[in-house]
Amino acid sequence: MIRLITRGAHQLDAWLRLHLGRPYTVALGVGLVYGIIASVRGLGQAIHSSTGVLEIAVMVLFQLALLINQLGQFHDYGEERRRRKAARANPLPQEKQDISGRS
Repeated sequence: MIRLITRGAHQLDAWLRLHLGRPYTVALGVGLVYGIIASVRGLGQAIHSSTGVLEIAVMVLFQLALLINQLGQFHDYGEERRRRKAARANPLPQEKQDISGRS
């Protein structure tokens, strides 16, 4: 069951990345930042009431890890785009063929 869920999530994520690209990654990053801000606010309230501080702190740390992951993926998109752009600008020279058609 877990394999089915993770495979489906992976396929959906790959489809979204393929069809939406960087806007998809940006939206995920913005959502994570918004979630972190909300969690930090909740952490501040929890500190004053001294309930659930550890749970909220762990959640904030986890969300920060997810944000780091998203920023890494955003960087990967940029690097891939630069590679494709460079490849289009500087195509590899084709091997010269002699008259007989051999390389």
